[in-house]
Amino acid sequence: MTGIDRLDTLRSGLMVVVSVAAIALIFGHADWITSIGGMALVAFLILGWRRFTVGTWVPIGLAAITLTVALVERVPGAVLAQGIDRALFLAALMSLLGMLRSAAMIAPEVEAAGKFVTGQPASRRYLALSFGGHLFGVLINFGGLIILLDLARNSLASAATRSLSPALQEVRLRRMTLAVMRGFTLISLWSPFGFATNVILITLPSLSYADFGPIGFAASFIFVAVGWTLDRLGHRHLAGAVPRGSTAPDGSWRGAVLLLGHVAALGGAIFVLYRLSPLNFQEALILLVPGYAVLWAALSARGAGTGRMVARALGDTWKRMPLAAGEIGMFAAAGFLSVVLLAVIPVEGLRAVLADAGLGATGLIFGLALGIVALALMGVNPIVASSVLGAIAVQLALPGVSDLGIALAITGGWTVAIGLSPFLTTSILCAAITERPAWRIGPIWNGPYSATILLGWGLFLGLLMLVGVI
Repeated sequence: MTGIDRLDTLRSGLMVVVSVAAIALIFGHADWITSIGGMALVAFLILGWRRFTVGTWVPIGLAAITLTVALVERVPGAVLAQGIDRALFLAALMSLLGMLRSAAMIAPEVEAAGKFVTGQPASRRYLALSFGGHLFGVLINFGGLIILLDLARNSLASAATRSLSPALQEVRLRRMTLAVMRGFTLISLWSPFGFATNVILITLPSLSYADFGPIGFAASFIFVAVGWTLDRLGHRHLAGAVPRGSTAPDGSWRGAVLLLGHVAALGGAIFVLYRLSPLNFQEALILLVPGYAVLWAALSARGAGTGRMVARALGDTWKRMPLAAGEIGMFAAAGFLSVVLLAVIPVEGLRAVLADAGLGATGLIFGLALGIVALALMGVNPIVASSVLGAIAVQLALPGVSDLGIALAITGGWTVAIGLSPFLTTSILCAAITERPAWRIGPIWNGPYSATILLGWGLFLGLLMLVGVI
């Protein structure tokens, strides 16, 4: 074993310690568990610093500054421990969701579903890719985005597509990329396995998933319709200029049905455990995901080589842990900041400033969504912006501002941000696969859609506030 292999083994082992500590803390707080988990997390991040991006360094630097100020101001140890507990939980959640991705990557139904979606005729390709990006994103997150974009790019190598002019080939690439990307971003509105939902539930413990999840789920269909409408209007002059035949393999539709079944099965199991136990939603999620991932890997063997398939999925998860140091660092820092930052900022003074500025409930809600988008355009990940701004908004307790309003502002701002900012993973991955600049894909290609849904979401929140729903 080389030195690099030994280092990766150490990193993965440290992440396992973090995950075990986070799970143990679900069943009861103990300072020694927090201490061991915290030291393992810090060691993991120190050893993985080469994987950090600007988006990682900013929240980690802010967390370090906040910790220093907290120590100087003698913030109670219980608050610091709570911040570490939250950092451990979010880091473990990020890591354990990777098990679901590893299981999906070896499941034959995933490949079949991808070919079914990308092989639809032109008349329904946008909707198929958009819903496909949504479905794949719910289960596999960025892995689903990569799979669909790879399949979409490969479909451009068909003889029918090669016969088109270079300009039409570029148009088709843009339309397919945007369809997948837009569908993927909508998981932020409602997915129980998504980062946005879990950040909201941790930042706003007074809310349950049922308070905002169904609203986001319904809105996702509207946003798909908005994207489809813009696509049709923007390319209506191309009607009849592209091949219309379907290239989806026979029976590939079964893969899409099976993926829907996995979403329903895992989601249903989480809700049952949540309802029948004292666990909260995120605790049920983090406990069930590893077991479901192992079960999915076993089912993928179709009765032959079950142990080999499970070992393959677990081995892939183990290898991926060190590679996720940057994302885990963002999650951990966001969790820590959402607790400790509130103990060091002058909330009363900030409330007075906002009152003097005439920023009421409506201004705060709109400002929260816009702030998440603006910070994303400067490279600050919505994980961090939502955790910090959401927690501050709760502490301000301005009259007329409900936790539900804050949650919906976060989901809308998050959804727009990840499809618009060229500095975030969504645009970066799309750029790498399509070999087009991230600034072209996000702000230029997807800018009109992003502006439309941001405006629409703002009007929707304003209506809900007007009628007293939020």
